[in-house]
Amino acid sequence: MRYDHTVPVSPSLLTKFLANTKNNIFCKLVPDCLHSKVIWWKGYGAYIGSANLTDRAWHTNIETGIFFTESDLYNSNLIGQLEEFFENLASLDCCVDLSEDIIDEQRQLLKSKLELEKKERQVIRKRKIPEWGGVSFIDNKKTKDKRKESFHKEWESTFSIIKNISDQINDYRPVWISEDTPEFWQTDQFLHAYYYNIVHQKDNTYPFEDYHRTNSKNPQAALMSMLSWWKDLSIPLSNEDIHLEVYAPYIRDHLSKNNIVLLTEDNLHKIFSYTHATMDHVIKMSADIFGHSANTSLNKEKRAVLFTEWIMGKTNQKGMTIAELLNYVLYGGKASLMWERIYQAGKDDEYKFQHYGINSIAEVVGWARPDDTPPRNGRTNKALRALGYPVRVNI
Repeated sequence: MRYDHTVPVSPSLLTKFLANTKNNIFCKLVPDCLHSKVIWWKGYGAYIGSANLTDRAWHTNIETGIFFTESDLYNSNLIGQLEEFFENLASLDCCVDLSEDIIDEQRQLLKSKLELEKKERQVIRKRKIPEWGGVSFIDNKKTKDKRKESFHKEWESTFSIIKNISDQINDYRPVWISEDTPEFWQTDQFLHAYYYNIVHQKDNTYPFEDYHRTNSKNPQAALMSMLSWWKDLSIPLSNEDIHLEVYAPYIRDHLSKNNIVLLTEDNLHKIFSYTHATMDHVIKMSADIFGHSANTSLNKEKRAVLFTEWIMGKTNQKGMTIAELLNYVLYGGKASLMWERIYQAGKDDEYKFQHYGINSIAEVVGWARPDDTPPRNGRTNKALRALGYPVRVNI
């Protein structure tokens, strides 16, 4: 949303946003120059037009715009442009997180605006955040290169945190985990158990930002406390044993260098079913993508079957099948450049597949090659952030 001295967003609405941080609702502010009206209800669709979120705009003004369903967004490749739009906004140096100080300031500015319209210029000089002149379009670096560089920086930074935890994880291995379990797998399932049993609340919220504010003062102390908790677990709390004993070994075996060229539809179906990030997306896909009416009710198991059939019938712009893409990511170059191939597969138009995003790829690669890279998805970063580490939520 926009921030400036004219109070473009009601302080009462900002207060509601801040109060719902525990429900994973976050508000970022861009000073002065954000005038686009793009409203994206993830999983349903997006409105792009002239109307902002005001009663007058939606009920009395003459506005124009268009609503795209989620299927429309994918079929027209607008989904990538939407993601890029919001990612670019969030990456601007001027973009700031909403805070109580900003809300207090907006209340005061609103009061001044109502009482002292004639002194507007004086109010501008009192702003906490300087007036911003907009994006500079004179930049020698291509936007795509900057996004790739940003991804690499985030990947390496978070990798070092996961590696640090993994170097200690064997000392905190619960009795029900085998000694030969790869360290990166153990770390992933430690974070899994922490996120779904400690961060998760009875009201079905995951207030990882609240945990971050508390634990960011000493992430190592928070980590040690939770590792001790993990070690003392006499039984797995949320199917961690199934992930480590069934899912991960299956993926590693069937995506090995020798077996990946022999993948069958049943193999891929199980690999997709065993990958959390993939299934988390598949259950949100519109049924019409699979040839059913949009209102058709499909359970998780049926969706996994239909998704496998659907994606096996696709190729990317390079002409690769999904199995060939996974082969390229896993074995198409040096292990040290795995991050680059993951980025290509998830973000590069020539390589990527619709509905098989970077979280799915980063996770499955970690199950397949645990000696080189950890499984990574959105939950990984949320758990690390809850422990107090300065990681971005989205990879």
